[in-house]
Amino acid sequence: MIGLRTLDGSTMYLNEDLVERVEEGVNSAVHLANGTYFVVRDDVDTITERIRSEKQAVLAGALALAFAEVPTTAPVLAAAGRADGVRDGLA
Repeated sequence: MIGLRTLDGSTMYLNEDLVERVEEGVNSAVHLANGTYFVVRDDVDTITERIRSEKQAVLAGALALAFAEVPTTAPVLAAAGRADGVRDGLA
C-alpha cells in the first residue's frame, strides 16, 4: 500500500494494484479500476515512484521466497514417485 496526502493534509493508504491512471493538475487525481477517484496533494512523479517502489519491494520478496533454500526436513518427491518408494498410492 502507498501513502498519499489528501487535500486536508492527512495521509490515506491506497492499494497500488487498484490504480488505473493518475492525472496531473494543481492537485493530482488518482483513478482506480473500479471508477473511484481521489484528489491528492502529491504530484504524479511522487505517486508513480511510490507505486514503482512498492511493486519492486513485493517482487523482491517473492523472488527471495522462490529462491530460498528448502529445509532438509521437507519431503522430496522424485519425478516417477515419492522419495520413500511409494508410487500412485501403492507400496
